Amino acid sequence: MANPGGKVTVVEFFDYRCGYCKLAAPQVVSLIQQNPDVRFVFKEFPIFGEVSDTAAKVALTGEAKAKGMQLYQTLMAEKALDDAALDRHLTALGVDPATARKDAQQPAIARQILDTHALAEALKIDGTPAFIVGDSMIPGADIPALRAAIVAARGGKAPVETRS
Repeated sequence: MANPGGKVTVVEFFDYRCGYCKLAAPQVVSLIQQNPDVRFVFKEFPIFGEVSDTAAKVALTGEAKAKGMQLYQTLMAEKALDDAALDRHLTALGVDPATARKDAQQPAIARQILDTHALAEALKIDGTPAFIVGDSMIPGADIPALRAAIVAARGGKAPVETRS
């Protein structure tokens, strides 16, 4: 999660191996930085196979969650995420891959992934990325539509300007 105190919430369903998610990720990070009044909730929605599933489960472990946006940005920047790349990135962020993989086997983590899949099904989300803002669903990496949905959720108000 980013900007936990935000008054507007954006939920992103994503997969670390999704090409469109990877294309959108830098813009998502920019939106987070530029909009402190917008809370971003990330839903691990692995749909691209075993490596996606492993990466999602590892990202939900306590040690990896503590790396939050760093982990999201690092894994999204990886062009060809595989087990070796996942372990390399975890190590670079100070997360022990063996411990993370062991912790990823917790039933609560499996339940969270199943719950996210059930939620996606109920919302008729069948691909990644998908963004939810209020009652609006923005399928795909349509950042202009996401920006418009954020403005609409604010009641038509322009984004709060921040200085970097």
